[in-house]
Amino acid sequence: MKYKYPVYLIEWDDAVADASWEELKKADVKQSTCFTLGFLIAETRKHIVIASTYDNDSEHTNARLQIPKGMIISRRKINLDEEDTTKAWPFNGVR
Repeated sequence: MKYKYPVYLIEWDDAVADASWEELKKADVKQSTCFTLGFLIAETRKHIVIASTYDNDSEHTNARLQIPKGMIISRRKINLDEEDTTKAWPFNGVR
């Protein structure tokens, strides 16, 4: 099957929020590394948009996530050729 949009694994540093009261001196900086796998449906100079679901017939997407490029640690293109996905399926060919 040929896919219109490439699939990427994105590693990125997410924003962290805490709504509780803390003493200022006890505040600490924590990294929140996230991984997102999906179709790269849009890209600008400052952002990428990844969709977890893409309908080839209707051109609809679902579960889109816009990530600022400044938060991206790495991105790796994933090859989803039909031959590759058959070999990589973890359940012995059961679909």
